[in-house]
Order: sequence, then C-alpha cells, then structure tokens
Amino acid sequence: MERLDDIDYKILEELKRNAKAHYREIAEKLGLSITLVFKRIKKLEQAKVIKRYTIVTDDDKLGKSLTAFVGINVRPSDADKVIEELSKMHEVTELFKVTGDFDLLAKIKVSSTDELWHFLYVKTTKIKEILKTTTMLAVKAVKEEL
Repeated sequence: MERLDDIDYKILEELKRNAKAHYREIAEKLGLSITLVFKRIKKLEQAKVIKRYTIVTDDDKLGKSLTAFVGINVRPSDADKVIEELSKMHEVTELFKVTGDFDLLAKIKVSSTDELWHFLYVKTTKIKEILKTTTMLAVKAVKEEL
C-alpha cells in the first residue's frame, strides 16, 4: 500500500472516535464524498491498516479504575513462556517486549490495591521464570489513545 495521506488519517481518526460511524457521517464531517470515504475505508481494510472494529469500555464502570505498569525481567530464553502465562491473566490488558531496564512491560487494570497486590505477589510469583518486577502505579491518565 502506498503511504497514507491526510485524508486517510482523518478518516482513521473519525473511526477511532466512533467505529460505528456511517460513511455519510464521516463524509459530511470531513467535507468529502461518500464514495471517496467508502473507497478509502475499503483500501485501508484490504491493506490491514484497519485490523478490526471494536469497542472501548469504561474501566471505571467495570470496576477497573486502578492502572499499573509492571516492568518484568526474564532470561531471553524464558520470554515466550512468560508472555504466554501473562497473556492468560485478565488483569494484563497490554503486554510489550521492550528495550532498556526491563524485558517486558505489562499494563495492568485492577479494581483495588488489594487486587494489585494479589496479582503481583500471588499470581506472578507462580511464574518461576520471572526474575524481577518493578511496579509503577498510574496516578492520572493525561493522554490515552483508543
């Protein structure tokens, strides 16, 4: 696929705000024709720029208002096993291989410090391949992309 242009990015932003937006709604908001919006979205889907359409839930309403980031150190040979185990845990909402002081970085969503403690000191300690964890508690989200 050729490089994305400003129109593609504007369409993507509208779909990020509302994945259920109709072509007509996007076209009117951006001052484009419905046909152009339709063709661009189809092109973005075929190129797998748009992977899927999904929902965004309100974590507070789900009782998951506490966010923590856990830096995890593992031996390189154990990374895949740790990733597999962490990926099964509902508290882990995002998981990354990273460079720097950690090997993995997990975003954790829980309802309380008690639940965070249980995750850190009961659940993850069962994964023997984890050498060390460092936890950072998010006190305020200042920017979150969907």
